[in-house]
Amino acid sequence: MLLKSIALRENLCTGSDASLKELIKLMNLNKKGVVAVLKHNKPVGILTERDIVEILYNGVNLDEKVDKFAGKNLVSTRGDRTVGYALNLTLDNNIRRVIVTDDEDNFLGIVTQQDLLRYLEEDFYRLTIKAKHILKKTGSLISVSLSDPLSEVLKKMIDNKISAVPVLKDTIAVGIITEKDILKLACENISLENNVGKYMSSPVDTARLDTPLVEIVEVMNYKNIRRVVIADNEGSAISMVTIRDVIENLEGDYNKFLERKLKHAKEILNLLPEMLVEVADTGKEQLIIWANDKVISKFGREILDRPVTDFIPKENWEKVYAALVKLNKIEHIKLKKDDRIFELSGFFLKTYGETENGRFQLIIRDITEDIRLSTVDPLTNVYNRRFVNGFLLKEIERSKRSNCRFSIVISDIDDFKRINDKYGHLSGDLVLKTISRLITDAVRNLDIVGRYGGDEFMLILPDTDNETASQIIDRLRLRIESAEIPLPKEAQVKITASFGIATFPEDGTYLDDLLVSADERLYKAKGLGKNKVACG
Repeated sequence: MLLKSIALRENLCTGSDASLKELIKLMNLNKKGVVAVLKHNKPVGILTERDIVEILYNGVNLDEKVDKFAGKNLVSTRGDRTVGYALNLTLDNNIRRVIVTDDEDNFLGIVTQQDLLRYLEEDFYRLTIKAKHILKKTGSLISVSLSDPLSEVLKKMIDNKISAVPVLKDTIAVGIITEKDILKLACENISLENNVGKYMSSPVDTARLDTPLVEIVEVMNYKNIRRVVIADNEGSAISMVTIRDVIENLEGDYNKFLERKLKHAKEILNLLPEMLVEVADTGKEQLIIWANDKVISKFGREILDRPVTDFIPKENWEKVYAALVKLNKIEHIKLKKDDRIFELSGFFLKTYGETENGRFQLIIRDITEDIRLSTVDPLTNVYNRRFVNGFLLKEIERSKRSNCRFSIVISDIDDFKRINDKYGHLSGDLVLKTISRLITDAVRNLDIVGRYGGDEFMLILPDTDNETASQIIDRLRLRIESAEIPLPKEAQVKITASFGIATFPEDGTYLDDLLVSADERLYKAKGLGKNKVACG
C-alpha cells in the first residue's frame, strides 16, 4: 500500500497568510489534529493540536498569521513510500503524522498514525499482546476532576506533553478532555475558567487489563479516536493507551514484521504444490536467493544466486518486473517455459536497505491439466479434498516441530439442497463458486481453502489459535450473510453458512481427532439455528 493512495488533503492545508483562527477551524473540520502550511503548493510548516493548545495557554491573539508559528522542522516523505516505511518514520521522529509529497516536493496530503493502522495487514494483529503487557511503558495516569477548570487541563497537557486528560469521579473515568475538545472550545470562545465537567466528552472509551490490543485498535479505528482509558477489575482508571503505545508494542516495527513473515512463510510454503521463488532486487539486477523444494527438485540448486532471467524468459520478466514495482503485486500472469505453461503471481516488498531495493516473492503454478486435476477442484478452483488432507498431515507435523498452534474450519452452506431444488443445479454451482471466492478473499495467502465435498469447505489457518480463528471466521460468516448472489434469469439469492472450528493441539494432535472435533462443532452450529460459528 503506497502513501499516495491513502494520503488525505481536504481541509488539511492552508496558505501561510491565513490566521490562527482560520487554521483552527480547518483543524476542527478535518478531525486529524493537524494542518500543513503551504507556499506555492509546497509545505513550509505545520501546526498540530498540541501547538494550538500551547498557543491558547500562552494567550496568543488568534488573528495573528500562521507563518509566525509554523516554523518547526517538517518530516515529509514521497508518495511512493509504503505504509511500513511511514510507520517507522513516525516512530523514529516521535511524531503522529507525516506530510506526503510528489517528486517535485508538491503537497499531496497527510497520513496519520491512525491512518497507517487501518492499512496494516491483519496478520499484524494476530498477536497475543494485551493492555496489561504495555502499562509499564505508558506511565502513571494524569487526570483531573469534574470541578477542575479547563485551564488546569491545558497546564497538564503542556507540562506532561500529552494530548488528552481523563476526568475522574471517585477513581472512575466519567469523561475526557482532548486537544480536539480544546480546539472546539477555542472556536466557541469558551472561558478556560469553566469547569471541565461541563465540556468533557462523555462517556469515555475504556478497556480492561486483559483486553487484547487488537480489540483496542478496532475501537480506535471504528470511533476515530486516539486513546483508550485502561481500568482495573474494579473499574478504577489506572492508565491510558494511545495509538503510539499500540504501534510501539506490536512486536517491533512493521518492516521487521514483514521480514519475519517472509522468513516464516517459507517453511509453510514449502508444503504447497506450487513452485515458489524469492528474488532480491539489487538495483542493477534481480537474483534468485531462495526457492522451495518443488523448484529445487525440478531445476536444481544451480538456479540460486543466478539472475531471475535464467529461470524466467527475459521478455516475460521485464513485463513482470515493471508490474511488480508499480503495483506491488501481480496475479495470474501466464507464461511459457520450454514445453510447460505456468501461471505466475507474486508481491514486492520494498526493504530500503543499503544493498538491495526490495524482495520479490513469486508463486509459479504449473497449470498443465494433469497437475491441476490432482490438487484443485475444477468447479470452485480451490484445493480438493485429497490435497487438503495431505496438507493437514504435513501441517500437524510442522506444528509439532515448531510447538505452535493452528486451526481448521469445516463449513457448509445452510439449506443448500433448497437452492438446487428451487433454482436448479446450475444455480447451485454458481453459489458454490461465489462462496469459494468469498472465503478465498477473506483469508491470507498462507491459509489453505479447499472444497471438502458437495457444499462443504475446509480451511486450514496456520499459526492461528482458537480465539483468533473464531473472530476471523465470524467476520467471514457475516460477509457471506450479506452477499447477494446473482443467478440465471435475473434471479438472485442470499445464503448463510455454518462453521465448526478445531485447534491443534487442544482438540487433538492427529488428523482424525481434529476432523471429528471440527465436524461435531459444525453440527453444533447447525443445532444452534444455523448461520453460527462453534469453536468449543
